[in-house]
Formats: sequence, C-alpha cells, structure tokens
Amino acid sequence: MNIQLQTKPMGSISRVIALIAVLSVSACGGSGSAPTTPVSTQVPEVVQGAPMIVGTVDGFGSLIVDGKRIDNHGVTAQVEKENGNLTNVEVKLGHKVEVQHDGNGVAKQVRVRSTVEGIVQSVDVTAGSLKVMGQTVVVNSDAAKGPVTVFEQPYTQLADVKVNDNVEVHALIKQEAADKMVMQATRIAKRDADSHDRVHGIVSALSTTAHTFKLGDLLIDYTDAKISPEKAVLENGIEVQVFIAANTVSTSQTAKAKYVIVLARKPETEGKPVEVGGAISVLDTAGKKMTVNGVSIDISAATFNQPGKTMADLKLGMYVIVKGVYVTNTGLKASTIVIRGVDGEKDKIVELHGTILDFLSNASFTVRGVKVDASAATIDAVSCKGTTLANHMQVEIKGALQANGSVKASAVKCEDVKETSSVIGRNGVASKVDATAKSFTLTTEKETLTVKWNEKTVFVRASADALDGKKLSVEGLMTNGVLLAEKIVLAQK
Repeated sequence: MNIQLQTKPMGSISRVIALIAVLSVSACGGSGSAPTTPVSTQVPEVVQGAPMIVGTVDGFGSLIVDGKRIDNHGVTAQVEKENGNLTNVEVKLGHKVEVQHDGNGVAKQVRVRSTVEGIVQSVDVTAGSLKVMGQTVVVNSDAAKGPVTVFEQPYTQLADVKVNDNVEVHALIKQEAADKMVMQATRIAKRDADSHDRVHGIVSALSTTAHTFKLGDLLIDYTDAKISPEKAVLENGIEVQVFIAANTVSTSQTAKAKYVIVLARKPETEGKPVEVGGAISVLDTAGKKMTVNGVSIDISAATFNQPGKTMADLKLGMYVIVKGVYVTNTGLKASTIVIRGVDGEKDKIVELHGTILDFLSNASFTVRGVKVDASAATIDAVSCKGTTLANHMQVEIKGALQANGSVKASAVKCEDVKETSSVIGRNGVASKVDATAKSFTLTTEKETLTVKWNEKTVFVRASADALDGKKLSVEGLMTNGVLLAEKIVLAQK
C-alpha cells in the first residue's frame, strides 16, 4: 500500500496504549540471557492524557527508572511486536522503558522499547563502538554521562561482540546534528533469531514523495509499511520505532519498513507531566535550549532540584532528568532539571529492594536476580542487627552498576517485610503441582511455602506444565502466608 504521510502535524494523535492488568517486572542482571514464556495480547483500547516517564531502568523496588521509584505491582512490562500485539517481557537493568502512571507513581503500563535489534555490521574496540542496522552505538563507562553499559552474558565486554552477531541494544539517543545520531548503550545482549529487526530513533531527511526517511545512516523506505497509530503523521524530528524483516540489513544502508510506530508525545500526554532521562547532546545556553534523547527542550523557565545548581552547570554529554510538558510532538517545555551522576551520587545510582538469595559471603549474593558485592559497603548495623548478611534478609541496596550487570554496593540497609507490597524472593524445589489450582509447594532451606501463579506470572526458562521437582527461584508478594508469584525462574545448572 502507498501511505501518504505529511510533514505537518494533523492534530491530536493518540499513541498511549492501555495494557491489560498484569504483574510486575524483574531483573536478570549479571546472569545469562533468560527467555520468558511468550504471552501475547491484542493491543487494547487507547488511553490518553496520562503522566509518563521515559528513561532507563536503574533499580527494582518494585521498578526504578532514572532514580524514580514506581509501583508496578498491577502491571507487567510488555513489548509491541511487528503485528501490533503485545508480549510480556522480563525487564532488566539498562532497559529503556516508557512508564505511563497515575501521577502518584502507580504504573498503568510499562512498555520496553529497545533502541536497535539486528546484525552487528562492525566493531571498533579501540573507539569503543559498534555499528548495528546503520546505527553507531558507543559504550559508556562514566556514570556522569549516563547509565554504564551492561553486557549481558555471554558478553562481558565489547571485545566479545563479533561481526554478524544478532544483538539487542538499549541506548540513550544522542542527536549530535539534525542528520547525525549516535546511540550510547545502556545494555547490550545477544538475542535469539527473530522474524523482524528493529530500529528506534529520530526521523531526519523525510521525503513524502519518495516515501523515505533516515534513522542514523539507515535509509528507510516506508512505502509498503503499516503505520501505527492509523492516522499518524511523520515529520522530521519525531521519534519512531521501525520494524524491518530480519537479516535484510547487513552491509546495506537501506531497508524496507514493515511496521512503523510513531511516538507522538504531545497527544499521548495531553499536557500531563513527562520525565525524560538522557544525555545532553545539543546545548544552547544563550537560547536556553537543549536536546536530550532526541527531544528538543525549552529550558527557559526550568529550575533545578539540587541546591546551588544553575544553567551554568549544564554540560554537553551530561546525564540529566527533565520534567515538563510537551508543547509539540517533538518539543518539551521544561519545569525542572536534575543532574545525575554527580555530587557523590556515582556510587549510589542503582537501587535494589528485595530478598538476599544465593548468599556465599558479603561479597557474593543476589537481590532481585542481580549479583551484588557488598564487601566494601557500609552496612546499617541497627536495621540489620549486625554487619553480617545472610539469605532471606530483606534489604535495600545502593551502589554502582558494573559492566557485567552486577552491582558494587556502597550502602546496605535492612527492611521489614510488608505484606502485599514487599517483593520477596525464595529459592527451592517445587512439588505437589496443581495445574487446576495453579499452585505448588516450594521447599526452601528456611520453610515450606504454598506458591500460586496465574496468567499474569512471568515464567523464565520455565513453563507451568513442567514445574514438579524443579529447582526454582520465585519472586512475588506474600499474602496470608501464600506467595503470589510474579516471576518464576528455572535455576540454571
């Protein structure tokens, strides 16, 4: 089909999609890639005018995005597929997400949106970069410039990534010029074969006559593409996610789009507050404007939430969180700015709330599936009743993210378990599986628990029909002595 798209906005376009009620997300951290049991749903009816956070996952408590804690017990994270359906997905540190919430930090939806997925075209270890689907991806090790790049197993560093590998990259979009973007990676993972590759970026060089536009160095032909939402309008500077038939872009710099999601932020949010996290890629202090994650931001009326900070403290490449409202589809009017990764914050960027499991020593344990080293941390001896940690202690961890996905803790506090709100974890062996009641018994080193699951539970390397006798790691909420599972993970041998 021939889609005629204009270069001028056409009025209100709804893009925010309400998700069905599903359960909370979780982290994989330093462990290997863990496929989830796929659950797909049709895209539901549209919901407009909700506050939104667009940023990077840097903790779990239950979900923390760019330092903001979100209550996501009522929803699960989903990705939109090339057919418009939604699939449940496990969220990990470094993932890029869009969170629609009620204004009080309670999530209505969590959408995971990778920046680029496809075949690696080149790797330059010296320059710290790689090219995927015509996109230049750079690795980051400085928390002041944004989240440190996490390499998911089997990768541990850029040198492990090879040409022709199939990868999934989450990244900050850094628009260095109108027609030049680089992606600053927050997470790089090897992915399984898929029917489609994906590119997320900012439209440039749009030609409505030729039906083409560019994302980075990749020329996109959208002549035969399905556009979502149906009446969406493409324009230069707007944010899109493009689906392309798998393995059709390797050495080529052109691609035929199959499905294009247009992210028209103004009608999505309808004047409600939006928070955008990213690195400053364009800064005009005289004109009081900057660009963050591809978004043009008017900072003329912005204030700083940190004592003593002013416009003079803003620098190119700096990692900031901007709150404001969209005044156009591509432009944000800022009200507040927070500078991250400075003032002693670098060693406290990541925050985890959960149960200690897999404990070997203070230098080796997991919380929310993330490996933690607390050997040099300050442990609150009052709340923890000493400085020696152990399995099943409920804790708050603050620390720095490492390239292998683990956390180097700087501070540890112990927390009380609050029924229906604290995410607890248990490792054990499943027995007495009742598929009708959707329950089983989990025998741990500490106790014997009844675990219940439902259609909202995320299964990782596991399936509901093959749990009996398996060693599992379960996360969820404790209610009346029953563990309501949000995530069930089959232990790796």
